[in-house]
Amino acid sequence: MRKIGLLLLAVGVLGLLSLGQEPRYGGTLVIGSSQTFKDLDPRICNDVYSMYVINAVFDELLSLDPDTLKPAPYVAKSWEISEDGAEITFYLHEGIKFHNGEPLTAEDVAFTFNWIADPANASPNQTEFEWLQEVVVIDDYTVKFITKPDWAPYAPALLGENYAIVPKDTVLEMGDEEFNLNPVGSGPFKFVEWKRGDHITVVRNEDYWLTKPYLEKIIFRPIPNLATMMLELETGGIDIADNVPAQDAKRFMENPDLGVVVQQIPSLSYFYLGFNMSKPPGNDIRFRKAVYMSFDTTAAVDAVFQNLTGLRAYGAVPPALWANDREFLKTIALSEDDEQAKALFDELKAEGVIPPGYKAVIYCPPDPRRVQISTVVATNLIENGIDAEVQPLEWGPYLDLLYRSEEKPEGEYDMYVIGWSGSPDPNAFLYYLFTSENATVGTANNFSFYMNERVDTLIKYAGTTLDPDIREPLYVAAQRIIFKDIVHIPLYHYIETRGVRTRVHDYRVSPTAAMDIVSPFNNVWVEEG
Repeated sequence: MRKIGLLLLAVGVLGLLSLGQEPRYGGTLVIGSSQTFKDLDPRICNDVYSMYVINAVFDELLSLDPDTLKPAPYVAKSWEISEDGAEITFYLHEGIKFHNGEPLTAEDVAFTFNWIADPANASPNQTEFEWLQEVVVIDDYTVKFITKPDWAPYAPALLGENYAIVPKDTVLEMGDEEFNLNPVGSGPFKFVEWKRGDHITVVRNEDYWLTKPYLEKIIFRPIPNLATMMLELETGGIDIADNVPAQDAKRFMENPDLGVVVQQIPSLSYFYLGFNMSKPPGNDIRFRKAVYMSFDTTAAVDAVFQNLTGLRAYGAVPPALWANDREFLKTIALSEDDEQAKALFDELKAEGVIPPGYKAVIYCPPDPRRVQISTVVATNLIENGIDAEVQPLEWGPYLDLLYRSEEKPEGEYDMYVIGWSGSPDPNAFLYYLFTSENATVGTANNFSFYMNERVDTLIKYAGTTLDPDIREPLYVAAQRIIFKDIVHIPLYHYIETRGVRTRVHDYRVSPTAAMDIVSPFNNVWVEEG
């Protein structure tokens, strides 16, 4: 696999601040989250914000080396791939215990991933394990993943973020709903309480198998209002802010007396404006084209991110990854052309594709960045003769809207702004967002309901091999079809930007948006006070 070119832009890596200081045990770390928390069961969690808590409470089968972005040992101390490439055998550490004292064994690993991969359980993560045929137990500490014949052996999904292991017996005893509210993991911290809209508290697992966590407690606070979050960060109400707007990042960088270090790294993310292609007017490329030409994408992105915390996207694969085809996709991106946009809208109105009284509602989370860009789009649509408004929704209701229901399979939305964070492989972006098998009601992430047989073939075939020289042209070809079809309007790739109080040590921003507090690579501690 060719090297992933990730450039660390961190202004002051906090691990360096601990030189000459001895780590200490004790203290509370307060983490501000820019969105509310939805699920704490890793089998169904599919948002990065809830994963902050899951990372603390659960252990994952594999870790991700922050320098190479390659898989590294965690619960699995080693693994091997069979000669025919059809099986991956993992050898687990012995002596790991869940917080209720039960041992973590191969049974728990098999239960976790077989449950996710079973379509009957309707996990939002099921399609991320489409490659998995079955997980079988060899002995107490050996487990074998068997891949489907038409998938590559060491499937790219193995680098995903949903590899936390749940205790089989405890889940069966508690039931899925109760476990989601009161999770029991084997991780460095134990779950204590969840007061919705206010905080989640976890405390140190004194018997943690990997190392003794330095911190005594972590409090996760949802603070969707970023102005409030920045005030809390500056005054010490929180220690880490997961989202620092460009103007505040610049302010903290220029004034070290504020006691905040800004950490940045290009993220493995893709944010876009999507269309519902299962019904008019989104299923007409003329409408999608007219929306695209109604606003200046580059100007909108630059206004929000000030060339500091985000960069214009032209395709789904982040520039940090291979097969992004960025230079070609720039050539087919549409520029603002109000005259042509109005002409297309008028044509669609005359044909009845856009009905009388139509209002274009753009749904998005209450993240100021996405609200601001959505507002730019809506304002320009109004100027071009289309009534429009922005409708922010809290994270839970927003995902419920996009996943749809059997009663309303076409969905109640026409346009939406959302993002996707994937593993360090192009498959993690293209397969989940654009293939037909990911356009199902209730579980999958192809919210546009885009279905193209040629795209399916290219992406699926690329998943049958690990040879990047074979895979890259397939992903490139697929993207060229997708973005000529204007399935999405690519908006931006976020530069992961976090604000961290200087009393915090050994914290490191991740390109996957993970919130690693204790891992095989770090153990965060805080100074007194």
